[in-house]
Formats: sequence, C-alpha cells, structure tokens
Amino acid sequence: MMNLNWIEVGIKDADQTIVFLHEGLGCIEMWRDYPNELCLRTNSRGIIYDRAGYGKSPGSLKGRKADYLHLAADELQDLAQHFNLKNFILYGHSDGGSISLIHAAKYPTNVKALITEAAHAFNEDVTIEGVLAARPLLKEGKMDGLKKYHGQRYGEVFHAWNDIWLDDTFKEWNIEDEIVHILAPNLIIQGEDDQYGTLRQVDRICEITKGKSQSFKPKNCGHAPFKEQREQVLEITSNFINELN
Repeated sequence: MMNLNWIEVGIKDADQTIVFLHEGLGCIEMWRDYPNELCLRTNSRGIIYDRAGYGKSPGSLKGRKADYLHLAADELQDLAQHFNLKNFILYGHSDGGSISLIHAAKYPTNVKALITEAAHAFNEDVTIEGVLAARPLLKEGKMDGLKKYHGQRYGEVFHAWNDIWLDDTFKEWNIEDEIVHILAPNLIIQGEDDQYGTLRQVDRICEITKGKSQSFKPKNCGHAPFKEQREQVLEITSNFINELN
C-alpha cells in the first residue's frame, strides 16, 4: 500500500489532519502550494498523495472499470490505517471529490469533515460533452504538460480519465444512494462555469447528505476553484475548518 508517493505539509505535529485527493489528471505537485497554505491557516497537518498509477506512485491505470472511484475510496482507507488517522478532514478535487464522498459514506466514523471541489455525484450530459471535447487534445499535443507530472505514462493517465467517462458502462454512474450515509459536516464547492458539471451536483449533494452542508459557487470560475479563485476559496475553506473546533 505505502508504495504510494506522499508528502506532509503544514504543521506536522498538529492535532488535526487534512488529507488531499487530486483530480483525475492530477498528482501531488498539481495542488501547488494551496494545501500548505490552508494547513497553516487552520493549524493542521496535511497529507497529499499520488493515487496508484499517478505521479510518482507505481501502478497501472489500464483496463479501468466503472468502480474505479470506489476502489480509490478503499485505497484511501488503507492510507488512513497506515497513518493511524482518525477523525480526519477530507479535501477532494474532481475525481478526488467523488472519492471523498464515497469514502465518507462508506467509512462515516473516519471523517470529521469533508470539503469537495467539482465533485460528481452522478454523470451528466454536460460532463460527457466536456470530456468528449477534451478527447482530441492529447493527439494535438495540448496535454504534453502532463509529462512533467506523470512522465511517459501521461497518455495512460489521460485515457484512463477520458475513456471511462465516455464508456457506456459509466453513463448511468450515480452515487446518490450512497452519499445519503454521509454524517460529516461538508463544504461543497463548484465554479459557476465548470465545463464538466452543472450546479445540480452541489445542490443535490447538499440536499441528501446527513451532515450539515454548506456550498460555495464562485463566479468567473471553472473546474479548479482552488487555482482560479484561490483567495476566495482559501478564505471560505479555512473559515469552515476553523469553525469545526
């Protein structure tokens, strides 16, 4: 399990830990300095890791099936057990947000609180359209920047994300029946201009989770609020975390 690449940020002897989960094309480095800054503002320790097959973590993403997000939620449980994490905070972006939702539903006593950005609870037409529009980018060389993060398997990372969201087996993907079991307070964030999902995602997650829900829908913002509206998002997320205690 702990062949996974991971780093610690923030205040390493803090009583509170935030675990950060990257997007479907992401890795540790693509978070930039955001996790460290959030941890400093909230007196927290941060753990960021590359899921298996991403960044510097070993593993293959070939042959991905529709249950891949659920498998990643179990991988997160292995990580939590390795670090003996209890009552921790989850912060997930995009795929990482959906994984966080699944984990908080399946292991509700693990999670003190939950923050997601651009998480999906169900597949939408706009999601499929956005993923389909990205499909030619690899051949056009517009995804070559991923080499910096994933090395020569950057194409595998791209196809693992792109192919499954367009696969017939994934069209009806939906975790609404599962996330009703989430007990943790949650902050659900999505940019108003997110090309991969409508704000129905935010509203539905807030509606059906049992924990107290807050939402933030930043304007002039697409799929990565922590990058596109950094200061706004840092303020609202740090306030949310500091008010937990």
